[in-house]
Amino acid sequence: MKSLTLPLIVNLNGTLSKSDGLIDAFLLTILKRPKLVPIVLAALFKSRYDFNVKLSEFGAFRPQSTPLRDNFISFLKQQHSEGREIHLISASPQNVVDAIATRVGIFATATGSKDGVNLKGASKAQYLQTRFADGFTYAGNDAGDLDVWRHARGIILVGVAKPVEKAACRLGVPIEARIADKPVLLSTWLRMLRIHQWSKNLLLFVPLALAHRYDDLVVMTNGAVAFACMGLVASATYIVNDLSDLDADRLHRTKKHRPLASAEISATSGAVCGLILGGLGFIGALLLDPWFAACLLAYIVLTLAYSIRLKAIALLDVFVLGLLYTLRIVMGTVLLRAAPSPWLLVFSLFFFFSLSMAKRHVEIIRALERGETGRISGRGYNVTDAPLSLSLGISSSSIAVMLLFLYVANDAYPAGAYRHPEWLWAISPLVFLWVIRVWLKSHRGKLDDDPINFALRDKPSLLLGSLVAICFCLATL
Repeated sequence: MKSLTLPLIVNLNGTLSKSDGLIDAFLLTILKRPKLVPIVLAALFKSRYDFNVKLSEFGAFRPQSTPLRDNFISFLKQQHSEGREIHLISASPQNVVDAIATRVGIFATATGSKDGVNLKGASKAQYLQTRFADGFTYAGNDAGDLDVWRHARGIILVGVAKPVEKAACRLGVPIEARIADKPVLLSTWLRMLRIHQWSKNLLLFVPLALAHRYDDLVVMTNGAVAFACMGLVASATYIVNDLSDLDADRLHRTKKHRPLASAEISATSGAVCGLILGGLGFIGALLLDPWFAACLLAYIVLTLAYSIRLKAIALLDVFVLGLLYTLRIVMGTVLLRAAPSPWLLVFSLFFFFSLSMAKRHVEIIRALERGETGRISGRGYNVTDAPLSLSLGISSSSIAVMLLFLYVANDAYPAGAYRHPEWLWAISPLVFLWVIRVWLKSHRGKLDDDPINFALRDKPSLLLGSLVAICFCLATL
């Protein structure tokens, strides 16, 4: 019998889909519904089948958002057009397998685990031998598929690692096709880590600059180390945020291209990377300064709480974001071992609350433009909240600018910390011009990134920022 006349059996997790749905479901349960983790683990200790069933009962599987391998689907559609019989058979629950089969639309049958039998490894091999007694070709991706390939009449390797490919070749079964993944580039890892977001951690240096300690080598060195530790931890928290948002991101117009959402990098690799980076950053902070490490721990807890739960609570979400920015300034103050400036902290809280609200406002405006009604997916806002988000954001920015004026009048001049404090008067109008530009962009739905990253790419913003820096230098020198 020629291999092309054999029925083609396709595995789901890691083969047809780029991600492992079981791992994704388990991670989402940990992050989104941690109270259910003991129940799920108890099921795992009973059997893998019960583990799958329990995750399915809790609705942790999201077949509608699962990223599929486009190149492999193209191959399957070509085989289907030539009259080949193709079956989807997976260890995943039946409802998940049915949903994926419906999405692709070429499978003769779709079979998932049921009746206490987990269709993986030896169990799947036994099932296939009984059902396809005349032989079959099997498409798989990992070491667990070797038991099936051993009894197959043909092998299709899909995104397999080199050790698995070598082991499959040693079985002596004909290799029909190899569907390879694109190599994961360094740039892909950097996108996952969101290195560009490290720019926010420059806020650590604000207290150092305002205290005129920028010529102190020890202080600046400690600041640089703190910046690196903060960056590692921030990248780790962004990974956690992306893992908790896998479903929403995979259905989003642009976020579906993120490395974890698109499964360019597996959820397992992302989770391990996040743990390593977070651990290194926190240990480094602990060695640098215990009080700084305590603040960093508070940052981690607050960020994780935001990623897992608080981001879906209207207004509290933007308050927490503003607080996280302010906490960076507090950490810079801790490095100085100085008393925090009430002016700076209150200004920061109102200023960054406004910028965070601008990000939410643009999401509401875009939802309105798409004709959506009701609640915005993954957020605590309705499309009718646009007037509220606009008024709250602009009023907060106005308060922040007023605080700058009051600081110059009531603190900078009397304290005598600046040689030419008159230059400080120009900073408040410049900040005001930038904030109203941000809100203009936001209200028009044209703020494509968060305001801080927008400022780093927007020429007028860079000009205004440069003028602020010049005014500060002229006031200081």
